Amino acid sequence: MTHDPDYLNNTDGDWKACLDTSFAFLRQSWDSRWVGLPFVVEACADFLRLGGADQSDVSVKLLATARQVATQIEADADLRPVGVEPGYHNRLHFSDSLTTVALQSSIESAHWQTHDPDWSAAMLLIAVAHDFQHTGRVNTVHAEIEQKSFTALLPYLVENQVPELWVGRIEAVILQSDFSTVAENHRRVAGREFSWCTDWATVLLNEADIMASISPLFGPRMSQALSAEWELIQFPAYRSVATKEGRREFLRSIQFSSYSADVLAAAEKVRSQL
Repeated sequence: MTHDPDYLNNTDGDWKACLDTSFAFLRQSWDSRWVGLPFVVEACADFLRLGGADQSDVSVKLLATARQVATQIEADADLRPVGVEPGYHNRLHFSDSLTTVALQSSIESAHWQTHDPDWSAAMLLIAVAHDFQHTGRVNTVHAEIEQKSFTALLPYLVENQVPELWVGRIEAVILQSDFSTVAENHRRVAGREFSWCTDWATVLLNEADIMASISPLFGPRMSQALSAEWELIQFPAYRSVATKEGRREFLRSIQFSSYSADVLAAAEKVRSQL
């Protein structure tokens, strides 16, 4: 598969620049001619070298599910009237999360020497599916939307014969992506060396979920998109989330725990805006 040189290009070893140029590529595409989630999944899989000789039966099934879900999300979007897709929780956000988690998986695997094709494939699946069928609403009870996303994902896991062990892991990570549990997720890994497990996978997802939003280049636009999404349901925070103080409040609430977030200069980006 041939990729645009501005997307997931880290030939010079500058991970931060790779992330920023990849985000810029996605936004240019989103505003003009959308490349599509299947392209993003495939590019991320290639970047992580999924599909080589070291692939297992599990990683093949997980990646097949990610591809299928990405294709379904695009098909669902094609059926919607223009402007109905959520302003924030949409295919661009899914692509941001996929891109970030692919970079983080690569960084963590290299640094800790823990290359694991199963977890790499699982992270791509989790990133593309964690907000599957998101309606733009907010949780009224814990993990309400996340549970609906996993419920929508489950038939695809069954169809692709993903083992129960991995179904349980994927469910745990998606349900823990509820924003109300993020602080506890970080506490759970505090002082622990990275390893591939549900606790660290959850933290990587939490970090990937907001990586575009903390960017001084792309974050303000994301705040405006979230405000527009919340205004449609009259969620009161729509009035403040995109203001200067609302953005500072969001940035002050952010926490990072992973080595990869440090490499991607996440905390540095936050500090530069406070």
